[in-house]
Amino acid sequence: MNHTSPHPYLIAALRRSGAAVRDLHWAESENGKRPLGRVVEFRRFATAREHPMTVRLISPRLFVELVRAKEDVVVVYELGLVGLYAGLSKLLRPHKVISLVEADYRHSGRTGTIGVKVALRRFAARFVDVFVTNNPSARDYVMATLGVPEEKIVVGWWLAGLPSELESRAPKADPVPEGVPLFVCASRLIPLKGVDLLIKAVATYRQRFGPCALWVIGDGPERDSLVQLAQRLGVEDSVTFLGAVDHATLKGAFEACDAFVFPTLQDLVGRVVVEALTAGAPVIASPMTGAVATIVHDDMNGIVVDPRAEGELAAALHRATDPQTAHALHEGVQRMNAALRPDAAAEVLLRALALARNEPPAGRDAELRPIDPRAADKTSAMRPRRLPVPGGRA
Repeated sequence: MNHTSPHPYLIAALRRSGAAVRDLHWAESENGKRPLGRVVEFRRFATAREHPMTVRLISPRLFVELVRAKEDVVVVYELGLVGLYAGLSKLLRPHKVISLVEADYRHSGRTGTIGVKVALRRFAARFVDVFVTNNPSARDYVMATLGVPEEKIVVGWWLAGLPSELESRAPKADPVPEGVPLFVCASRLIPLKGVDLLIKAVATYRQRFGPCALWVIGDGPERDSLVQLAQRLGVEDSVTFLGAVDHATLKGAFEACDAFVFPTLQDLVGRVVVEALTAGAPVIASPMTGAVATIVHDDMNGIVVDPRAEGELAAALHRATDPQTAHALHEGVQRMNAALRPDAAAEVLLRALALARNEPPAGRDAELRPIDPRAADKTSAMRPRRLPVPGGRA
């Protein structure tokens, strides 16, 4: 759709491997031309338990672009209208189509719309040559719901995090006093993300354990109400709203914090979780995200806690600051990060390309291995560097 993460890092990794890739962003203007589509959001139909209703309006000009494409493989994120265009273009030009699937989409979307979406995806799936799924759960969805045979599916983590070579930048925030724990939350500021629950947990933390600091990264319609909530609870001096930031600043925030907190009430995976882990931050995660038990493992590289219990969430924040626990979590992050990096994701896509072209598997191993929390990452055994925060803690 656009240049948001992980897309640019995945493309760069593929090009480093020698693949020739042409980038097509349907939601952005390319070479001064009109965008091929746009996303329309209807916030007034949203409830606290659902994401705002979004409609992707994609011009048939995208279909024409794909028919004219000289490349032998078209890779699309997920399915929907983009995937349908890619599939139908095969009727006029012989090329292969690969679809990247993040998770089980039956549990996403708004009430009453998922049936229509599944029907569209099931039809579009007929034209896809290879699916790449992040995990076995997504594979089972593709097989059982979309009716795809297992031999057309590659299981491997394609939702890449931040590259190690990305330079980090310190956020523009007041310095956090030495010895005061710092937590980071990054998301759209909508009710479903649970940021209000985290602010309440910060208030409980201060009452039970002492001072702490929270950086809230992101923007959205709930920002003003969240600021007011922090003021009502008397923690406005502990909670800093940084707004939207670039990837370098996001990485800097992750490197500076004690833990990244993801208190969502519903998410397929949460790309920001992958970004936090690849920046070296342990994750305190809600069980209501597909990241739990796939890339976030309780007491290994993170802590899983229901954010609706503010006392338990506050206790999890405090546990993450315990020196012994923090050391173990950071070691777990480093052990499990290899499969989340862009180069590893590119290798997964190269295997899918080989399967689509009926070629021998590319890459180092003949078989893809799932993310194993016990496997050591031999390339990054050291704890990640902490980014100095000007005038404050490191």
